[in-house]
Amino acid sequence: MTSRPVFRCAAAPYTCQARQGASCSSLRGDSEITYTSVLLAIVVGIIHAGLAPVIEIAGVRPNLILVAVVLVTALLGFGPGILWAFVGGLTANLLVQDPLGSLPLALLMVSALVAGGGRALGRLTWVFPVLAGFAGSVVAELLELGVYRLVDDPLVVGLPLAQIIPGAFLNAAIVGLLLYPVRSLVMRVLPEEKPAW
Repeated sequence: MTSRPVFRCAAAPYTCQARQGASCSSLRGDSEITYTSVLLAIVVGIIHAGLAPVIEIAGVRPNLILVAVVLVTALLGFGPGILWAFVGGLTANLLVQDPLGSLPLALLMVSALVAGGGRALGRLTWVFPVLAGFAGSVVAELLELGVYRLVDDPLVVGLPLAQIIPGAFLNAAIVGLLLYPVRSLVMRVLPEEKPAW
């Protein structure tokens, strides 16, 4: 009985040990979607809908689902990122009074922005996710503002322009604070997960 040799992927953000001929793409940022990931996206969407209107830091409310989408996309790749953007965004959107579909649309744009930036810039250790959180927050808020202007009266806009930059700084700070705990959790749990489909 011969055993297959084990190799390590050089491009993986953490070590990947797979049998020869197997793919390490799941740890290179193209992780497979799991049942746990879908459930966590729904839970984070519910937490965002419940806590986002209540939490206020220096006059600015954090966008918790956006932070989660940025972290998932930066750590696990585009596939899980768009899953979290759509499922978590739709869950949160159904529970808040925003125009239906505006939050998932904004989060899908953020996920595409983060995944594209990760491929173009390379995944810097901690700088890229923080910058992606800032840029993603600005893009999401501007997109939501545009949707509000299409649906609501122009005078009744949900988010003033003066709060976009402070909100982006707050979301980027939250991404920076959660990056290493989430990364260590992903490194422990991900290899044991089984794909949902």
